[in-house]
Amino acid sequence: MKIRTLRYFFKEGFINSYRNKLMSLASVLIVIASLIIFGIFVLITLNMQHNISIWKEQPQLQAFCYEELDETQIRRVEDVIKTDNRILAYEKVDKEQALQKMRQKLDKDAAILDGYGADIFPVSFIIRLKDVSYSDEVVKDLEKITGIEKVSYSQDTVEMITRISHWFSLGSSLMIIIFLVVAVFIIANTIKLTVFARRREINIMKYIGATDWFIRWPFVVEGVIISITGAILAFIVSAYGYKAIVDKFAQDAFFENSKLLSLLSIESVWTRIAISYAVIAVVVGMLGSFLSIRRHLKV
Repeated sequence: MKIRTLRYFFKEGFINSYRNKLMSLASVLIVIASLIIFGIFVLITLNMQHNISIWKEQPQLQAFCYEELDETQIRRVEDVIKTDNRILAYEKVDKEQALQKMRQKLDKDAAILDGYGADIFPVSFIIRLKDVSYSDEVVKDLEKITGIEKVSYSQDTVEMITRISHWFSLGSSLMIIIFLVVAVFIIANTIKLTVFARRREINIMKYIGATDWFIRWPFVVEGVIISITGAILAFIVSAYGYKAIVDKFAQDAFFENSKLLSLLSIESVWTRIAISYAVIAVVVGMLGSFLSIRRHLKV
């Protein structure tokens, strides 16, 4: 394809977009809205997967002893845990360590613990298993040990969040498809106006021997221009909005110290978001153009 021909296609594409300013603007806004919603779902899903992977690496069980146990009783509990061949490793958290950890979590609000001693906290054991499949039976056995009040089972939470993430991904995919279909429909209607306005010119081009693709390409370029413009604006809004959320989140001392939730940095996700926006924009723009031309351009 000659450079002069390419220049003609792009020139006509830009001119067509400008001729139908209102419809082009409506199409751009629909593309922006669709891609921003798509980006929100993608970012939430990526962060869910990121946090699930972190939680899975953390200790799976934490057994809390009764507060009133003395050292001899605590040692007996520890001996049972130590001899369990299903346990890979464990860490004992004494009362003083529990108090310090709570102070770190509370951060600026740690003053509420003033006047309280370490005695209000129970001794606990953070346990990592050799195999996750042992979790249920180990929890039941630990709860039977004299001196253990309760067992915190983080794997239940991980599995629940994993299921939520799965259904969220399905729901978000459905919403994304709906919005992208709307975007294709709006772009197709924008192209229809151009085709209708240029029907005489198109007939003349056909009579002098212009090929079907030579006639089609300017309309395809118009659809891609509209969708790419929407994608660029959507990416700018998404990137700045997500960065503001991450910065605000990083200033929250509770989440920073507790490590309960972690957000991916904008640097680690912007490439995937940008590529996704670009690919979707090109596909939506071309699809909208082809649908419009196929129905209304008789060549």
